Amino acid sequence: MCNLKKRPPHTMSNSNVESLPDAPDGGWGWMVVVGGFIVNGCAAGTFRSLGVLFLAFRQQFDASSAETAWVTSIMMCVMYLLAPFATALASTTGFRPVIMLGGVLSATGYVISAFGTRVYHLYLAIGCLTGLGCALTVSPMMVTVGQYFSTRRAVANSLAVLGASIMSMTLPLLFQYLLDEYGLKGALLILGGVMLQEVVAGALVRPLKRHRNESDSGLEMSPNDTSDNLLGSNTATETKSAAVVRFFKKLWTDMDFKLVKIRSVAFYLTSLFLLAFSLIVPPMYIVPRARDLQIEDYRAASLLTASSIADVVGRLSVGAIPDTPHFTRLDQFGLSLCLLGLTNLLCPLAITYPGLIVYAIAHGLFYGAFVPTSFTCLAELVGPKRLPGALGLYMLVQGFASLTGPPFAGWLYDRTGSYEVAFLQAGVCFLLAGLLPFILRFTKRKTEEGADELEDDVDSVKSDRETATFLLITHETSL
Repeated sequence: MCNLKKRPPHTMSNSNVESLPDAPDGGWGWMVVVGGFIVNGCAAGTFRSLGVLFLAFRQQFDASSAETAWVTSIMMCVMYLLAPFATALASTTGFRPVIMLGGVLSATGYVISAFGTRVYHLYLAIGCLTGLGCALTVSPMMVTVGQYFSTRRAVANSLAVLGASIMSMTLPLLFQYLLDEYGLKGALLILGGVMLQEVVAGALVRPLKRHRNESDSGLEMSPNDTSDNLLGSNTATETKSAAVVRFFKKLWTDMDFKLVKIRSVAFYLTSLFLLAFSLIVPPMYIVPRARDLQIEDYRAASLLTASSIADVVGRLSVGAIPDTPHFTRLDQFGLSLCLLGLTNLLCPLAITYPGLIVYAIAHGLFYGAFVPTSFTCLAELVGPKRLPGALGLYMLVQGFASLTGPPFAGWLYDRTGSYEVAFLQAGVCFLLAGLLPFILRFTKRKTEEGADELEDDVDSVKSDRETATFLLITHETSL
């Protein structure tokens, strides 16, 4: 422990992750998990429930379905694309202040939107401002959870991510109640207050070094230990401009565009694009479709609750399926998407509340089944050394696909006057995305040969612990 204190400053900056002591695997770490639960519930749980407000947005701002869909799509795009920036910012300036700032921005976006008079005001408030706030909270919080746990990391991460599913079960009915009691403006103001809980969650992020010094008398407190930087700090002699340059160089290094030369990776990224293109469409349009079928408001909102419950069941069930040479994780990923596609293609047949409940449960079940396997497949295709670079492409694909998918589905409704077309479009995309992994199975040998031919860039090779950090980020933001 004494060696840690005497280590030169340049060593700390060059090997930030390795210089940290072992994770405490408990103690105050469980309070950080509570913070992660709150952040995931407020961020992911909220945008997965915004379908309840879809018609209210349309009526309030006299907008088309395509124009209204841009609200959620912009928010998700901003969150996906800025997540790597948020994590890099938190690692250099401190996780606690970045997370708390994100909570303030998320709440501010909803509060400002309550006073909007045009739909593009929602683009700026909810889409950009709240999206930025979610990026600053979700990814840094999940990195923090990973830093506090080692052997129990999987359990801690699962409990933190569970917040999104739990809140998705309750928020749709809450949103409907707020609309009935306080109107859209009041609902958005209260929703802004709910998002402020992320500030409380950020305050739970106690600096790891300070916490460990309190429990270990053999390690003395130094002035640098009082910072909120869990991954180390820059040297005192490093200028701000040099830090900015190093920041962007690191982000560029993480984008390993050479990976698209590998045939299997190109196919898989195409599958991810088709998936993300329609991923938000069913949750966004299932409530408007139910109301279009003259189903009562609270019953329509309960469809999202039923889907979220089935989502949890699907995630738990897929973990029990063994990974065998005859039925790999890639096969599980493709099969789940194919079943999800068939479910949405059959959605137009559900014209009663019981039928829609069956659809919602099936959709949630297959949705929950593919999420845990999506990242595992990417890791198996590129290997651990090139995984950070692959994650940058993963986020890029998800961001742009999420930006264009929901507005396209809304445009289809505006042209046809039927929500069924949007679900058919989503079903086709899911089905095509599910078929591509099976094609990859037949190109596995060529994939391995292509991967061997590409030399690893030295700057893109990360340590095992840093790779684990990126795992947490991508797993959470792909929910």
